Amino acid sequence: MKRILIGALLVLAIVGGAAAQSNLQVYAPVYGRWCGPNHPVDMSRAGPPVDMLDAACMRHDYCVAAQGEYNCGCDVSFLNELRGTRWPNPLMQRNARAIYDAIALVPCSSPDGTTLKQTMFAVDLFYDVISGNGTPMEVMDRWRTLFFGY
Repeated sequence: MKRILIGALLVLAIVGGAAAQSNLQVYAPVYGRWCGPNHPVDMSRAGPPVDMLDAACMRHDYCVAAQGEYNCGCDVSFLNELRGTRWPNPLMQRNARAIYDAIALVPCSSPDGTTLKQTMFAVDLFYDVISGNGTPMEVMDRWRTLFFGY
């Protein structure tokens, strides 16, 4: 089981890095009107955020629009916001954590920024495990729920 998790994380990091280097555009709505890679396609037509998680995604999108794709500063600010927010219900908290995990693992424009993001992810995962609040497999469970709805 460990091999599957490590393999999946490596594939995500490699695909994310390849997308960053080749300018491959992936359009994938994940949550609300603002969460997901290159979602919304047209920010001027997206409408207001549906809730506080969607609003955090909107702020990240505007930062990326101003600073450039794969901007490490935008990503780290977004991760800190997701990490520090008290979510009003368990489902929104789970969705925020799934988005956090995904953004943390996708490489950004600088190796130091990528290292920082991935370290944040690893520390949070380690804390979940040692505190008894989670297991490494819960990362995949969160992604499955957010991305596929089951």
